[in-house]
Amino acid sequence: MNNISCRTELDALRARLAGLERLHSAARPCPTAALPCGFPPIDRTLPWRGLPRGCLHEISGAPGDAATAGFAAAVLSRFAAHGPIVWITRIRELYAPGLQSLGLAPQRLMLVHIARAADALWAIEEALRCAALAAVIAEIDAVDMTRSRRLQLAAETSGVTAFLLQNETKRAGTSVARTRWRVAALPSAAARGVGAPRWRVELVRARGGATGGWNVEWRNGQWHAANDVGVAADAADRPARAAAPGV
Repeated sequence: MNNISCRTELDALRARLAGLERLHSAARPCPTAALPCGFPPIDRTLPWRGLPRGCLHEISGAPGDAATAGFAAAVLSRFAAHGPIVWITRIRELYAPGLQSLGLAPQRLMLVHIARAADALWAIEEALRCAALAAVIAEIDAVDMTRSRRLQLAAETSGVTAFLLQNETKRAGTSVARTRWRVAALPSAAARGVGAPRWRVELVRARGGATGGWNVEWRNGQWHAANDVGVAADAADRPARAAAPGV
């Protein structure tokens, strides 16, 4: 992407965000302190009894594992009722039927395609300044402490919730994110064909709260426990890894 076309797309994004701000600022309800995930075991573990809004969250997984995006889409389906969502991605398009099956209606999304990691950092910070949005999600390799503080401040100021999708092997290791999650795909329950998506979800860190791990399934628009999944004990039952200092 050359500099001229990149600048044009960024200017267009800024204009659309400004339009949303004007359209929704008067009618936007005050955000609550937290939004329940809808899966009681997770909500009970989180000290806020749900995901706190207006702050930064991280979701990481193995390279090439689409489970992180799937889990994020299911979580974002809870936020979509409170406003539009900006999804910043390096791929040209997201699979709309897949998002719909996870409860995230494509019409609630504004998709922003970027070519460089530096563009993603700029785009998410700009989007977080638009209080008309419910959430901003971005696929990003690593965010250092300084940048994560800037994103956290932008989220706190606007009340918009930020999610960073990260490759576990590339994340920086230090962040001010309020929560950190690690997600991996689990075998489907279907004997044949494609069954409901299942994930191993680990809450690696929550500021002021406990950690934990769950096998979950997204079925009929709701979370369900997936305790019948055959997973090796060292993968299913191990405690979450200790976070690095400052994480």
